[in-house]
Amino acid sequence: MNKPQTNQASFWKSDATLISLALIWGTSHVITKTILTDHSPAFYTSLRFGIAALCFGLLFAGHLRRSGRKEILQGAMLGLFSFAGIAFYTSGLVFTQASKAGFITGLYLVFTPLLAYLLFRSRPTRDHLTGLLIAVAGFALLSYPQTGESLNWGDFLILFAAVAWAAHIAATSAFASEADVKTLAAVQVMVVAALSISAWLILSWIGRSAADPKSLPALVAMESGSNPINWQFAAQLAYMAVVVTFVAALAQTWAQKSVSSTHAAILYALEPVTAAIFAYLVLHENLGWRRGVGAALIITGVMTSRLRLTSRLTKKEAIELSSEVRPAEADL
Repeated sequence: MNKPQTNQASFWKSDATLISLALIWGTSHVITKTILTDHSPAFYTSLRFGIAALCFGLLFAGHLRRSGRKEILQGAMLGLFSFAGIAFYTSGLVFTQASKAGFITGLYLVFTPLLAYLLFRSRPTRDHLTGLLIAVAGFALLSYPQTGESLNWGDFLILFAAVAWAAHIAATSAFASEADVKTLAAVQVMVVAALSISAWLILSWIGRSAADPKSLPALVAMESGSNPINWQFAAQLAYMAVVVTFVAALAQTWAQKSVSSTHAAILYALEPVTAAIFAYLVLHENLGWRRGVGAALIITGVMTSRLRLTSRLTKKEAIELSSEVRPAEADL
């Protein structure tokens, strides 16, 4: 008798967690943009995920030793998708605006259901598709270029990040439904940390070894520069490593255990809304009326998916139609 209520409560908890993650990730665009003004992408990423991996190692060492091979392989796959997204994103953010990066990243709205079906044969429901279409329309308005804005190659790098993160979202829902949440979260962060540290060591060595560092590609040359450590950077790094990475990895894996990847992507669409508002408040980046309407549409899409408005409306129409037909049948 209480099972449906329990399941419904669990779904609401999952949704609340995913919405909280979207809000947290929205703030990360501005913080990362600020960090990258004085620090190189690989250096920052290696520290951020290195600290998060250390947290997992200290807290879940015994748990990881008891983990199965399949869970570890699935966690490693999630780590590869996550590393690709982080690498493309931090590299692209060096050359584009924080709010713009948040908008382009939001294209995982489009890619997630497609990759979920291609990789895992996961079909979205009618409510999910309706909410997705509304959210995509909102995203289109959010990402509409403002006067004077133009595309640059950093935007394309962030587009690749959106594809990688869409694959990560799809794989998380597929794996978390049958695997241990702690193992998946820990292994993926550790894989990202190992790859990030390796990338930083290799790129910084190339930069230092070059006879003329100015002749190197910009992203390689940056890794050989100085990365100042101060209290502001330490505080920003702690937030990104502990909250946005360690806590978020656990929360995302747990929450997506109960919901489809398409529904999760729709809730994550709140991320670019938060990124735009935070960029406006902190960096004074322009918003405009189109982005305000786009934000409202994204919220509408989220509510359509979560409240199953399409199913409720069509069900109501079917009941009304059936009540109109019955008296006519009685007359016959």
